[in-house]
Amino acid sequence: MELGIDVGGTKIQGAYLTATGEVALTPRVRTPANYEEFLRALVELVETVARQQGEPVASIGLGLPGTCTRRRSLWVPNLPFLHERELAAELEQRLGAAVVLSNDAQLALLGEAWRGAARGRQQVALVSVGTGIGGALMLGGRLVRGAHGSAGAFGWLTLDRAHLPDPDHGYLELLASGSALAARSQQLDPPLTSYEVIAQARQGQPASLALVEEVGHLLGLALASIASLFDPELLIITGGLCEAFDLFFPWLRENLARYGAPAVRETPIVPALLGDKAAAYGALHAALSGSDFV
Repeated sequence: MELGIDVGGTKIQGAYLTATGEVALTPRVRTPANYEEFLRALVELVETVARQQGEPVASIGLGLPGTCTRRRSLWVPNLPFLHERELAAELEQRLGAAVVLSNDAQLALLGEAWRGAARGRQQVALVSVGTGIGGALMLGGRLVRGAHGSAGAFGWLTLDRAHLPDPDHGYLELLASGSALAARSQQLDPPLTSYEVIAQARQGQPASLALVEEVGHLLGLALASIASLFDPELLIITGGLCEAFDLFFPWLRENLARYGAPAVRETPIVPALLGDKAAAYGALHAALSGSDFV
């Protein structure tokens, strides 16, 4: 059988096909804090699924929140113990199953193309807005990985050279991610969480609404740039922003129409249909497809 695994900064979840062809998800488990425990957690997850389903796992698709090749994890900022690891080979040695790696945002787009909002589409851009900002591109019906596996790193889009560069976080991520909203929320009087800011913005509270508007404005500018560069037929928003998509949508739509190239100003902008399960679905599809998933 095949198994997809989505590794997040805090949680790990697997996905597999049932006998009826439905996708089943494993319970989420905590992401360990060091490499050896991480490997053990993955082995335990795989062995548990194999035992419950009564057949061995032959192929695994593994999504990581960072840069990787199909064989090696290169740069995973939220899980630094995964930097420069021969991860696929080490898991194959322990499990006896074929393993292929990919960036989690790329797998989220693959999942949406398989069973979500991008089904039947050929040209799609996905922007993931959560703790950080990532993304993925599908052109001609195939994922674009890039020379280093990092195509779609939209968090590094620079919209204003006045902001000081950060070696670990791009301009857009520093100013328009969930963590950026949370940091700005703490500067209000009284300090609020990002969830409280969203709730108050829904009620029309001016300070919270101003923060949401600023983030939405920046994300809308980014969408205008992305759409103008790649001319997708669909723009998908995933990550924590999906929970407040209705709040941010007016600024996304307005800035795409105002700053995008003429041909892309009406490009549909939709939330991910699979939500936070998209990367697990995509990892499963990668396992099912083997080396042909990109």
